[in-house]
Amino acid sequence: MENKVNSKSIEAIKEVLRNYLKEKGLRNTPERYTILEEIYNYDKHFNVDDLYLLMLQKKYHISKATIYNTIEVFLDAGLVRKHQFGESSTYEKSYFDRQHDHVILTDTGEIVEFCDPRIQAIQKTIEEVFNINISNHSLYFYGTRKADAPKEKRATK
Repeated sequence: MENKVNSKSIEAIKEVLRNYLKEKGLRNTPERYTILEEIYNYDKHFNVDDLYLLMLQKKYHISKATIYNTIEVFLDAGLVRKHQFGESSTYEKSYFDRQHDHVILTDTGEIVEFCDPRIQAIQKTIEEVFNINISNHSLYFYGTRKADAPKEKRATK
């Protein structure tokens, strides 16, 4: 489900960030845009350590604290989504993302994303039964891959 975004999409995402920073009275720093671009060009779920190492490899001079602080800004702006798949926080880009759910393979650490319309139907039923509007949801399944599972059913972090 996760894909790199094109340069037009990156510019749209940067505009969302620009507007958010202006609205909140936050500084408009080049580091924030660099981190944002790296996240949106990354094809997997990530944690802060992953992002920090990637940026070090690309010779960016950004501290881990800056990344942590920037991620918090992105969370509030709706540009990334946070998951707690295990002991550490995992993130994914979220601006152009459609609703999806996750299977976490505890033996390999793989994260498999999926969409199933039946889950949307359950959400609608819950809204009707409890007379509420659900804006989004998170659904995680934890398990291990069966030994005879075909390779094409595999996904990575």
